Amino acid sequence: MRTFLVSFVALALALASVTHAHIGDEIVPFYELLDEDLDRIDLTDGSVDDWYEVVGEPSLTAVDFVWGTQSEPAEYDPSNLDFGIWLAWHQGSGTIWAAMERVDDIYNRFDGVDDLYVNTLGGDAMNLEFWDSVILLLLDGDHSGGRYRYVNWAWCRDCPREELLENQRQAQTWLAIGEAPDGQHLHFLGAANDWVAREPYGAAGGGAVGESPAISVTELRVTPFDDLIYDDEEASVASELYPGQVIGFQISMWDNDDPQPPFEGGIRLSLAEGRSVRSADFFVDGLLLGAGEDPSVYEGDDVSAVKPSSWARIKAALQ
Repeated sequence: MRTFLVSFVALALALASVTHAHIGDEIVPFYELLDEDLDRIDLTDGSVDDWYEVVGEPSLTAVDFVWGTQSEPAEYDPSNLDFGIWLAWHQGSGTIWAAMERVDDIYNRFDGVDDLYVNTLGGDAMNLEFWDSVILLLLDGDHSGGRYRYVNWAWCRDCPREELLENQRQAQTWLAIGEAPDGQHLHFLGAANDWVAREPYGAAGGGAVGESPAISVTELRVTPFDDLIYDDEEASVASELYPGQVIGFQISMWDNDDPQPPFEGGIRLSLAEGRSVRSADFFVDGLLLGAGEDPSVYEGDDVSAVKPSSWARIKAALQ
């Protein structure tokens, strides 16, 4: 696990960037992966042991999330569901990395053959969201904000190119599922799914063990774009990632004790009442920490880093 030293230059740059924050008064650390770390994290092993060894404690736990909606709030109950989320980044590949480990009292396992599952390119990928090993990750790599979703979820085959072109162009949405019998662990909710959700731009994996409770793991690596041209890979511009940069992001997931619709149990990093699915103005802020930087030094009157908790201890207690 890393030890931390921070430079005052990086601190000044980060605080300057935060003046253009999206919403909320906290900034969430993303830990830098060095080149030698990439082979140490296996996205397909269904375990977060490697994340502990390379990154340390998770960036977020369940207490950092909003449960339910403004009109129908829900209470965080660790006996029902608890989780930890790791967030990282790699400068050379321009990629954002994430892992989620969940302890769930009733685990809704996706079997890949339900009638609700339609391939992402069919426009019905949102049905995938409601299985318990799914994490939805939204990214605004250049922190520019603005509307980024114009058509319904994935894409419609009859939409004109002008609509498809603007959809997910300046900010993007990925859906990763830990258990995927069809082998498709990563889906991009846009018309560029054929290439944006595949190597070298993205990958995902995971697995689950146990029944009551079940422990599931979902891991992913994705590439944010400042200008994503869905039908022109060469013309698309990936986000430049560097230490001290502030990005916009949002995370959503669900806890479904009943495998049949209507689905309930929405959990998200900020409330925003669903507005973040259309506009990056409602994302929260993430700080790309350079290797060796300590997030605690970024605390102050106007900005505070989310303190990692001992998820290993929490998980052991729940089991």
